[in-house]
Amino acid sequence: MRVTLISGEYPPMRGGVADYTALLAAGLARLGVDVDALTSTRVSGASDALPPKVIPSVKNWGSGLWRVALDHIRQTRPDVVHVQYQTGAFDMKLGINLLPWLGRLSSAQPAFVITFHDLKEPYILPKLGRARHAATHLIAAGADAVVATNPEDFWRLAGRRDALTTSWSWGKRPLRAIPIGSNIPGSVPDGYDREALRARIGLKEKECAIGYFGFLNPSKGIETLISAFEGLVRRGRPVRLLMIGATAGDSGTSDRRYENRIREQLDQPIVRGHVGWTGFVQASEVASYLRACDVCVLPFRDGASLRHGTLIAAITHHLPIVTTLRPKSGPPGAFPELRSGESALLVPPGDPAALATAIERVISDDDLRRRLSSGIARLANAFEWSTIADQNLRLYREIRRVL
Repeated sequence: MRVTLISGEYPPMRGGVADYTALLAAGLARLGVDVDALTSTRVSGASDALPPKVIPSVKNWGSGLWRVALDHIRQTRPDVVHVQYQTGAFDMKLGINLLPWLGRLSSAQPAFVITFHDLKEPYILPKLGRARHAATHLIAAGADAVVATNPEDFWRLAGRRDALTTSWSWGKRPLRAIPIGSNIPGSVPDGYDREALRARIGLKEKECAIGYFGFLNPSKGIETLISAFEGLVRRGRPVRLLMIGATAGDSGTSDRRYENRIREQLDQPIVRGHVGWTGFVQASEVASYLRACDVCVLPFRDGASLRHGTLIAAITHHLPIVTTLRPKSGPPGAFPELRSGESALLVPPGDPAALATAIERVISDDDLRRRLSSGIARLANAFEWSTIADQNLRLYREIRRVL
């Protein structure tokens, strides 16, 4: 089978969709799929390993995409074109939304699959209000199958919990639940010395490392973590906060004012000596830093969602996790589910006191840490790339049989 992946970003660009596309391509190639990736001209120095071919040919994700993509389809004749959809990664342009419809006019006529990494509407003509939602409905209705990566988006696409197809407004297309995997290796490099790394980042004996991993933007709820952390420091708890990774990606928008505010708050005298920053580091180094932590804290404002690659990374490393509650949604059993006290500690969003209490419980109770680590390990297989690639390949074969 021949598959073309289309993504607005690709390594070495920094971003979750970039890494997802490369890792999915690698997983598909291991299953014998002939796979390539069509992406932005902003990509330079892409790896020649997997997928076998990266085509950084798209200068403009508006109408300029159509000629490039349709030429590629005519030349390579893929069985499936799989779009990794996130509005920010396509520069908020509509070219990608119309591509499945135009692809039907191609002599090659591949099947189109759309994976929604989120269902945010493109920021175009904001005065149109709800009419802007038509752009995301348009790409789903033009596809031959749709993939949701998290329960919230599945529920929005399906309209009911037992659905195997999208609702009429989304085109009544086959709908599948396939979570994202982690762009961080689940293992640490050979020769890894946890204690030596902890000493290097300034951890003292019996001091607990609280890890935060992710970009700095308002949706992450970092100000709640700072308030909780400051309370722990004031009470004399032996804690150190480790801020892991880059502060912003290479596509979409970044909130520099928010980032500056967070940095200023973490530079206040009360916490300054208890905070470490790694800055951007390679994925293998992120894995090492995560493994050095005693607990990973991810206080998302809207609650923990499987659309967050940072949460998936913590899961694949079997870390004790403290994160935030989210209303239940999506099809029962289709996605792994966090259960408070079993696989994580879940607290209300925006509640520093509850967050501090949960962190204190984890760092002071060895049995609880072991129980949470074991509980999250039982969920981790669903996020393995071999599992994800196999699920996508099964979907490709399914829709090619019925076309």
